Amino acid sequence: MKRFFAPLLLAVLMMVAQAGASVITSIPGGSVLPFPAINYFGPGPQAVAPGVTWTSTNDGSNATAAVFGFDYTQFPGFYSFGSNGNWTTGLGPMAGLDDNTDLSGVTDTMTFAFAKPVSAVGGFLNYAPGFSTPTTIAVYDSNFNLIEPAFALTFTTSGADNTGQFYGFQESSANISYFVLQDNFIGITNLTVSSVPEPSTLLLVGTGLMGVLGYGRRRLGL
Repeated sequence: MKRFFAPLLLAVLMMVAQAGASVITSIPGGSVLPFPAINYFGPGPQAVAPGVTWTSTNDGSNATAAVFGFDYTQFPGFYSFGSNGNWTTGLGPMAGLDDNTDLSGVTDTMTFAFAKPVSAVGGFLNYAPGFSTPTTIAVYDSNFNLIEPAFALTFTTSGADNTGQFYGFQESSANISYFVLQDNFIGITNLTVSSVPEPSTLLLVGTGLMGVLGYGRRRLGL
């Protein structure tokens, strides 16, 4: 019983600790929201799924416009992230910011808005490194208050096609209404969302399990 009790208690504590996590690299069991292949260029809005809308501040006035549902059939047939490689037809439709901040001096964003707040959001990302301003992701509540500090992307890839990393945010309650990607050339595909139990729920589960274990220990005279 002692050998079983300690690992189980540790697992419960880890579940509680993870419930308050912020930046994450996966959302197990999350729902993937694929983008429609529409090759749209402009500020939006565009529907991702019922209750999920994409918009961008980049309307093309600075020579390049944000893209949504880009399926690589338009010239040049790929989306470039400089030294971090290209995304091509093998990856599926994506959304991209197309914002050369160093030349335009304008900071642009693209935003995913959720009519029903979620507790976790993220996606498979890539970006073009080497700009003077960071490329960031962030989440906001329904009043557009920043929930977590913005996270700057710093990873580099091999430069091969369709490379990148999954990043997102997870909160202990469903309070994420906006997922914002900001500055430079950043792309996302496989937008993923989820809701997770609040810490109080996990604590109740842990307390119940420990109570059952304690009862078993008493019956066994341990």
